[in-house]
Amino acid sequence: MAVRIRSLLVSGPLMVPLSGGGSVYLSPGEVTGELPDVDVTNNAMVDKMRARRLIDVEQVEEESSEPEEPEEGSGPGEEPEPDPGPETHQARAPRRGTRAEQR
Repeated sequence: MAVRIRSLLVSGPLMVPLSGGGSVYLSPGEVTGELPDVDVTNNAMVDKMRARRLIDVEQVEEESSEPEEPEEGSGPGEEPEPDPGPETHQARAPRRGTRAEQR
């Protein structure tokens, strides 16, 4: 079974040590991809972080093995809708510089 780890911190990065020897680095509110549950079970640091409410560990439900039925409009001979492409982000305003540079 797989799990996901979510950082519950409001600010600052968080390093979560895994049982397999690796670590996961999370920004505030970030969620990991699917991880094997053996990386968090019987892991004292993960248990401590959960108790301190720094992280939340959630079980990922396994998908059913039944084949999905095709959606309407996606049958053979019909063209799929084009991919809208990557989302665009608004550009940030340029930095003004340090106080010493402004004087």
